[in-house]
Amino acid sequence: MSHEEHRAKAPKKFKFAVITVSDTASAGKKEDLSGRFLVEALSEAENEEVHYTVVPDEKLAVIRAVIESIDRGADVVVTTGGTGITSRDITIESLRPLFDKELTGFGEVFRLKSYEEIGTAVVLTRATAGVIRSGGRAVVVFCLPGSLNAVRTGVEIIKNEAYHILKHARE
Repeated sequence: MSHEEHRAKAPKKFKFAVITVSDTASAGKKEDLSGRFLVEALSEAENEEVHYTVVPDEKLAVIRAVIESIDRGADVVVTTGGTGITSRDITIESLRPLFDKELTGFGEVFRLKSYEEIGTAVVLTRATAGVIRSGGRAVVVFCLPGSLNAVRTGVEIIKNEAYHILKHARE
């Protein structure tokens, strides 16, 4: 089956959740531009928002938010923030153990596109994605950096490939 045939059989829209991981945004000290941008961009693509939240950089808060998103019916969960290398950046460590399958290609493509924009500083990002199976469903989780520029880059990849990923994850 060709790539085009695969895409033709993929879902045409999905239910999504956005989780911003940020100590400053969760404390109300900073507006969540990246999370709001994700909600708008995914909604404009005719997908349905089922959950949006801002949580602090704390392992259990991140895990709880993802579980709540899945419980609300999200097919796709996008996190923003907590993917760097500071001691407070815990998104990857919190979610990677939940992945049944990690989609390392997402991080590779994200870093390639980011390299074109910011150069070698891209080595600081650990953006990744994975599939979590729960209750007989497959949910795709994308973990993006917190900067608005990084989110703009990541959402384009997500809008192009999430449907295709969902098709295969559901097989």
